[in-house]
Amino acid sequence: MSFANTGLASDAQTSAGNSPSNAAEGTVKQLPGGAVLHIAPGARVELGRSMKLQLAPAGAPQTVTQIVKLISGRVEIDIPASKAPKTAVLVQGPHKVSAVAKGGHSIAIADANRVTVAAVDGDMLAASGNDWKPLPSGLVRSFVGSDPSYQEQKVPGVPTVRVQNPLLLALGKDAPAAHAEAGGVKEADHYQLNVWRVTSKGNEFVRQLETRGTTAISGLTPGQYQVTARAVDATGISGQDSVASTLRLVGAELPAGARYEDGAILLGQRSRAKLLGATGLEASYNASQHFVAAPDSVGLSRGESTLLRLREPGTLEEVRVGLEPRSLRADVQITPKHPRWPEDMLEVTVQLFDARGRAVTESTTVKPTVLVDVQPVQVTWMRSENTMHAFIPAPISRGPWVVRVEIADEFGDPAGRDFVEIAGPERVSTR
Repeated sequence: MSFANTGLASDAQTSAGNSPSNAAEGTVKQLPGGAVLHIAPGARVELGRSMKLQLAPAGAPQTVTQIVKLISGRVEIDIPASKAPKTAVLVQGPHKVSAVAKGGHSIAIADANRVTVAAVDGDMLAASGNDWKPLPSGLVRSFVGSDPSYQEQKVPGVPTVRVQNPLLLALGKDAPAAHAEAGGVKEADHYQLNVWRVTSKGNEFVRQLETRGTTAISGLTPGQYQVTARAVDATGISGQDSVASTLRLVGAELPAGARYEDGAILLGQRSRAKLLGATGLEASYNASQHFVAAPDSVGLSRGESTLLRLREPGTLEEVRVGLEPRSLRADVQITPKHPRWPEDMLEVTVQLFDARGRAVTESTTVKPTVLVDVQPVQVTWMRSENTMHAFIPAPISRGPWVVRVEIADEFGDPAGRDFVEIAGPERVSTR
C-alpha cells in the first residue's frame, strides 16, 4: 500500500512554530476531529498540519488526518471506531517509521533504536519508509533501526483483577490499605492497575500502580472505587483493560466529643455519626439477619451499645463497627452512710472508668456538682489517676439536709451520682 499520490512522506514537515514539547507530567490533548492523544511523562512530540488520506475504499471521501511527530517516548491514541473513518492520526517516528491509527486504541513507542506500534483495539497501517502494510487489531509491530523488516507479536491479553477485601472500614487516623491482585496473561512483564473513584458525574482517575502480582492500594479516602488492570509486555505495550473490580471504603464524620477507639465509635447519648461512602450499602444491627438500606447517620440504641453491620447488596461479606456510649462512667460513694451534722465530715470518693470498665487517665475532663438540698456548694477536689476525693463540711443552716453529688463528662452527659440524707443534732435519718 502506498500513499505516494497523497503527498505524504514519512518525514513530512510539521507546522511552523511547533517546537518539540517535553510532557514531564504526561499530557492529554484533544485533537481536531475527535481523536485523543495521551502523551506519556517525558515523551517528546511535535504536532503538525493535518492532511487528507484515502483510508476508506476508492470513491469514498478522504479522511482528515492529524500528524504527530514522535521524537521519543510513548503516545497512546483513542479514536471513535467507524467503518468509514472520519478522522485519523499519522504518527511519524524515528528511522522513517510511521503508522496511521484509524480507530480504536493504538500505541506508539520510540526509544533509542526501536520503534514499536500496536493496534490494541482497531486496525492500523504501519510502514518503514513508504512500504505501508496493514496492522490488524491485536498485533504489535517493532522496527529496529532503519531495517525495513520487523518483528510481530500479539498484544498482551486481558488480565483478571481481584480486590481481596472489597469492603473496608476507614475509621481513625489511617485508612487500611486494600490489596489488589492481577494476573492471567502469559505475555505480561508486569501489570498496570488503574484506580478510579466512582462519582455521580462518572469515574475520576485516582492513580496508577505497577505490580507483578499483588500490590497495596493505600491513602484512599472513604468512597466507592473501581480497579482495572492491563497487562504490559517487555516492550512496554499494554493490552486492553480488564473488567473492573469494585472497592469501597466506609468512613464516618464524628460529632464533637466522639472518637474512634479500639474498633468502636464512642458517642454521646444523643450524638450521631454521619456515614461516609455507605450509599447503596445494606445495614443491620447486633445479631439481626434483617438488612435495610444503610442510613446517612448512626447512633446508640436507647443509649446502649450497638453493633453496626454493613454489606454490599447481594453479598454475605460484612464489615462491623461497634457504637458505644462515650467513655466516662463514674462510681460515686459518699461516706459515712449514716452521717450526723455537725459531728461528721462527709467524704466523697469518685472512681472514673470508660465504657469498657477501664480506668481513665488523669487528663479526662469531668464536671462534678455538689448540692446541699438545692444549693450548689463549692468544694475542693483532689485527683489521682482515675480517683477523685472531696470533703463536704456541715452548713450553718438547720437540717435535715439532702446532699447530692453528680458527675458529668466534659459535654454535660451524666456519668454517675449518689446522695445521702443527713440529720441535724435532733434526729438521725438513714437512706
